[in-house]
Amino acid sequence: MRTTRYTATLVAAAVVAGGLALSSPAYADPTPAGTFRQLVGVGSDTTQDVLNALAGDTVNSISYSASAVKSASGAGVASYDAIEPGTGSTTSKITTRTGGPSFARPNGSGNGRIALTKSLTGEAYPDSAGVAIKGQVDFARSSGGPSASGSALTYIPMARDAVGVAVRGSALDTLTVKQLHDIYNGSLTTVNGQTVHPRIPQSGSGTRKFFLNAIGLQDTELAASVTVVQENQGNTALTEDGALVPFSVGSWIAQNNGVSPDYTTTAAAAGGHLAAVQLPGDTGATSPVTTVNGKLSPVNAYYENSTFGRDVYNVVPTRAVDPTSIFFDKDLYDVFVTSGSHTAALASDSAESVIASFGFVNESYNGSVNLAKHAKQGGLEGTGISTAVPAAPALKTTLGDQSVKLSWTAPDATALPVTDYRVTLYGSDGAVVATKDVPATTTSASFTGLAIGNYSATVTADNLSGTGAAANWSGAVKYKSTTTASVATTAYGKTPKVAVTVAGSHGVKPTGKVTVKEGSTVLGTGTLDASTGKVTVSLSNHLKVATHTLTVSYPGTSKLLSSSATATLKVTKATASVSTTAPATVSHTAKAKVTVKVTATGTTPGGTVKIYEGTKVIATGTLSGGKVTITLPKLAKGKHTLHATYAGSSTVNAKTGANFVIKST
Repeated sequence: MRTTRYTATLVAAAVVAGGLALSSPAYADPTPAGTFRQLVGVGSDTTQDVLNALAGDTVNSISYSASAVKSASGAGVASYDAIEPGTGSTTSKITTRTGGPSFARPNGSGNGRIALTKSLTGEAYPDSAGVAIKGQVDFARSSGGPSASGSALTYIPMARDAVGVAVRGSALDTLTVKQLHDIYNGSLTTVNGQTVHPRIPQSGSGTRKFFLNAIGLQDTELAASVTVVQENQGNTALTEDGALVPFSVGSWIAQNNGVSPDYTTTAAAAGGHLAAVQLPGDTGATSPVTTVNGKLSPVNAYYENSTFGRDVYNVVPTRAVDPTSIFFDKDLYDVFVTSGSHTAALASDSAESVIASFGFVNESYNGSVNLAKHAKQGGLEGTGISTAVPAAPALKTTLGDQSVKLSWTAPDATALPVTDYRVTLYGSDGAVVATKDVPATTTSASFTGLAIGNYSATVTADNLSGTGAAANWSGAVKYKSTTTASVATTAYGKTPKVAVTVAGSHGVKPTGKVTVKEGSTVLGTGTLDASTGKVTVSLSNHLKVATHTLTVSYPGTSKLLSSSATATLKVTKATASVSTTAPATVSHTAKAKVTVKVTATGTTPGGTVKIYEGTKVIATGTLSGGKVTITLPKLAKGKHTLHATYAGSSTVNAKTGANFVIKST
């Protein structure tokens, strides 16, 4: 059962009233020293103590080992403080993996997000003078939302906090947004006769960014008199009457209730407190805290206010909590994400009891990755980080039997290389049928076993900055058809006949026409027999004497895919037949005339005919309409054995006729 906001507040009061004694600032990074856990977090000091507790470490001499959150596989959380435990150093270094590099401790939400970014990109942290920290950070603690647009990082809400104003001196008991604006830009220097001494958290602090936005100022508009202090440390900020500083209300409660390490109770004992603030639209002021059983507790009206109330987040790589991604991190998902029936380990009743004890208000959206329910997305953070996403891949589609194969070529390179490709198949109603995420080295994906029907698909190239433009396909998925074709060698003048058979799969009978082409030229068409799937297509009997490569295409039906086959047709020269008509006798003083007729099936031969006596050509003629009458020269007396030879053409073979005899008298 999830804890409500109301019961969470009571849990907080009950926990701190149950004997959590205030002690010296005993707190640390993952303990004991040298402990390494799988899920490493850095960043905000607003949520560092509660994350330390949820990690099962000792916070302010209180052991939380019994309530350590873990993934289903047992992966634990390692939360590293924003400043060095015990010394308060802001320049110390941390090592988060066995044998890993030692790098500067990220101090504040912004620096935590930058460290997470550079853990993804492999760049040096905090800048080029640092060391490469690829794979050293898994999440960032953040008390504020994104500073960069994009979708690379998901901000998962954990609880509700608020930013109050810690003040010293009764003159600052009640403040308005206008007064705060004017104090921090330097135009208001006294309130109720008290000179004010404004402080602001360090650069990169989420509380600093949030507070300035709430009062309508930019960093560049801060008065020179505003002093920078470490976030959420009242003892060093509230050193004189008139001092004021933005402060996490949750942190103020946890410190003053003895739950978090003490950076504030000395200042509180000297008169430091949280001012009541007149919230926008209200006529009176609202205090951020109340007292329950002698302990501080949140005022929900202040926490829920849209100006001063805020969600606090755990920031993770978006792809790491996407179950469809090849970069999905199940351990990270189990600890941080609440989605559908899956509840984050951080959203369990025991975890929310711990969260409430540190001054935060539990919300039903703890662990949400739904952008409509308090989750946010942002881009990679840090200077010089490219925000360019890849262009659309060049897409090619191949349809198969109840299947579709999408293949692509990589888009032009961007500053950040392609890490993976996301392929999504949609049904005719636009619903997602399947999603595949493949590494950058893979350039194809297939979907099989699909029901026939209309589909569409997108392919995007992703890099660390986000998802690029989509390449799109739409079409129909059908059953496979198979086309076969054969044709015999055919002489010129005879009709070539292409025997075509189309077979459908899954018991579907192919119907319709087939087309025979040579290149782009249609040579013939035929309609399939509906019962056999066969047809014989007759082609022209005057195709060029040559070897022809034919393509036989079947266009498919509403259920069958198109298919095609190739066939090789060899057209040979026609066979000629030569006949002659000549007189039996002729006077030696006359010239005999010989008629030669050349025939071939399906064509009328043309060309030259020669009359030979032995091997000697004695006369020549040219066919016209397949015939020619040739006048012979005068023949010497006697018998002459002659024959006619047809020389052939581009379409008809040469042929020699039978001998004939003419007697010259």
